[in-house]
Amino acid sequence: MVKIGEGIHLHILPTKKFKTISIQFRFKTRLQEKKVTKRALLANLMDINSKLYPTQIDFRRRLSELYGANFFTDVARYGNYHVLSLNIECVDEKVINETGIVDEVMKFLYQVIFFPNVIDGHFQEATFNREVDKLRDEFASRYDDKAVYAEDKLNNLYFHTREQQMTSYGQESDLNDITPTNLFDTYLEMLNEDQLDIYVVGNITESTILRTLHPFDFKPRELINENPFYEDDKNKPFVKKIETQEINQTLLTMGLKTPIYYHNQYYYAGLIFNGLLGAMPHSKLFQIVREKENLAYSISSEVDVYRGLLFIYAGIESEEVDNVQSIILDQLEEIKNGLFSENEIEQTKEVIKNELFQIDDTPYSMVERAFSLELIGREHLSLNEWIEKLDSVSREEIIDLAGLIDLKATYILIGENN
Repeated sequence: MVKIGEGIHLHILPTKKFKTISIQFRFKTRLQEKKVTKRALLANLMDINSKLYPTQIDFRRRLSELYGANFFTDVARYGNYHVLSLNIECVDEKVINETGIVDEVMKFLYQVIFFPNVIDGHFQEATFNREVDKLRDEFASRYDDKAVYAEDKLNNLYFHTREQQMTSYGQESDLNDITPTNLFDTYLEMLNEDQLDIYVVGNITESTILRTLHPFDFKPRELINENPFYEDDKNKPFVKKIETQEINQTLLTMGLKTPIYYHNQYYYAGLIFNGLLGAMPHSKLFQIVREKENLAYSISSEVDVYRGLLFIYAGIESEEVDNVQSIILDQLEEIKNGLFSENEIEQTKEVIKNELFQIDDTPYSMVERAFSLELIGREHLSLNEWIEKLDSVSREEIIDLAGLIDLKATYILIGENN
């Protein structure tokens, strides 16, 4: 890691595995309700044009001229942080015996970052209005996708703060208060105050990137020392909500509080626990609820390792709600009571190892791992160290962890057409 300025860090991830150079600028700030939707809209605007390339056609034509470089933006929540990313991938000039490609790509990024499509202190209105409508459509699509809708509803039940309840790109009601002018203020705040991590993946030297970064006049910014992990009240009461709609399938969602956080003392046992419960084809929920009892069209579990949430999802018939919920809780009790074999543990560990080995298969996943470790204050953890920690997890640790997991919220979307 190279400190370019206060709160600005460069990370080179050297590899000859890919025929591309991947560059990511990750702008990180504290998660705040009033900022999330604005930042999502800002990311969408920066994805389609800039001052120099004011139309989407101009913008994409320039990327095409850069040997088909791929550029995209996104936003994500990491516990108590919100991250806006600018990402570009271009061909490695060594592969095609050309020079200057990375220099031109960095000039393109410079234009996107420092010269957005702004006129007299506000974003160009026609583009702004179009992107507001598109984002409004995205929120509407979450209602239409009932699996996503049910997950959103569970989040609303489980979490007590609005910034944790909403999606990583905010909430539709905020769109009414966003203007081209106050969105420009959000842009300036991001540019000048967000902590910035720059990641580069590929067969390239640190000196090359530092040279191309020279024109990027980022101001120093204060370091953010926020705990990335969101931890809520462990004594909060259980809540349940049932809703009915004219759909063909009933959706059961359950939110369970866990002490599983990224690379904490329960993390590795948590990976195995989740694999045993519902994250893999040999998991209890899949084998019992779906295969043996034939009670679910789909069923799975996953852990949000920045918020300690175990999420269980099942698509079922409406008359089976109580039965399926009872079986799910029974499977959790079985793990708490140690009713799983050594073979199941080893099988789960092997699946997780295979997933770990795939981390280095794409530049994006390499950056994601490096950034996540940086977020929690660890700059490096090799795959071998990761696997050693996984292999060291005992049956007793899995049982002890399972005993700390509590059901806190259930949302059920009843399908009237079942």
